[in-house]
Amino acid sequence: MEKDRHFPPDKEEEKQPGEDSVINTNLKENDEGGQIPVNGAESTTVEETGDNSPDRAAELQSRIEEIEQEKQELTGRLLRLQADFDNYRKRMRMEKETLEEYANFGFIQKLLPVLDNLERASSASAEARDAVVEGLSMITRQFTEILEKEGVVPIECRGKPFDPNYHEAVLQEKDSEHAPGTVLQEIQKGYLMKDKVLRVSMVKVSCE
Repeated sequence: MEKDRHFPPDKEEEKQPGEDSVINTNLKENDEGGQIPVNGAESTTVEETGDNSPDRAAELQSRIEEIEQEKQELTGRLLRLQADFDNYRKRMRMEKETLEEYANFGFIQKLLPVLDNLERASSASAEARDAVVEGLSMITRQFTEILEKEGVVPIECRGKPFDPNYHEAVLQEKDSEHAPGTVLQEIQKGYLMKDKVLRVSMVKVSCE
């Protein structure tokens, strides 16, 4: 039977001389029994430091200039769009006014042949002076008054220089009393509706 072996008690790790003193020189106890750094020692922290290098400053300045340029471009674009919209709104208003002003243009064009026939009938029967002629004359006057209220007026052409914007030459005749290109006779009346030609006048023009 083996004899009991006796082992010496564990010895604490030997510490290097002065180790505790080195560790504790930078610590002191606080009021709560804890230890805080002393002698200018600081706890481990990470401080954020700004990059003030010249390259970084130049980069920021360049970016500021780019943003300012973009701002100016956007402002200019906005001003142009606003101007375009104002012009569009004015144009639409003018077109609307023109449309309203000449809304009956085509309708009145269709009525002109009726007026022509009334005038021809009145002229052809002027010598009779009967009730029919008087009735036709009254209708013609009423019809003319209605057209005048709508801004429709005859084109004055007799004795005027020929103007293709208002006249259509259907006949020519030599006339020593008038200069060439003078309207001698109105074959069919032309009309203006306000400042727009509703129908040109058919005329006879003098020639050389």
